Amino acid sequence: MATSVGPSCIRLNQSAIRPQRQQLPKIKQEHKDIFSKVQNHLVEHYHIPRTQAIYEEYSEHLVNYISDSYLSPLSYRDKLVTLEQAQFV
Repeated sequence: MATSVGPSCIRLNQSAIRPQRQQLPKIKQEHKDIFSKVQNHLVEHYHIPRTQAIYEEYSEHLVNYISDSYLSPLSYRDKLVTLEQAQFV
């Protein structure tokens, strides 16, 4: 049986307490990183040309998904917990 040496520590969700203007550059960077990795993989392993329209459609879906993940509102309780964690850290 494992023993606990202290309270569990859940990593602070930094994006939850940042204003939208600070989140947008992070969204763009994350989109760019993911999109380039997927595109490079498809070009290298499946020989799909970079000019295919499917990349544009994937890019739009990806940016929408990431935006929803970053910008979806938190519950009031989750906001309080996140702010308390930020003050503690």
